[in-house]
Amino acid sequence: MTDVIFAILLTGLRFGVTCICTVKITRFRDTMNLTERVGLGIMGSGSFLTIGVVWERTGSPFEGWAATLLTFGALLFLAGRTWRDWRHQRANDAQVAVWEAHKAGKRGI
Repeated sequence: MTDVIFAILLTGLRFGVTCICTVKITRFRDTMNLTERVGLGIMGSGSFLTIGVVWERTGSPFEGWAATLLTFGALLFLAGRTWRDWRHQRANDAQVAVWEAHKAGKRGI
């Protein structure tokens, strides 16, 4: 009985991950770079493929690589997001330096 409850819970969670990845890619495509979009697509498909692994008792053909796809997609998404955040931080720091130089010039310092 516990196995069935666990399988239902895990199926719902995996389906939720798949739905969120789909919505994020389709509705917020322009807010992400290519690496993030590809990573989300792979993550969503890997998440969906792991549903069969949960319910298959004798071993699913997806067992070996479905979780790998999910993990690889998460890695790509997080790497793309980190790269974008790093670039934004560098640009913001450069803009702050320009502003500080501008303020110092206005004061006659």
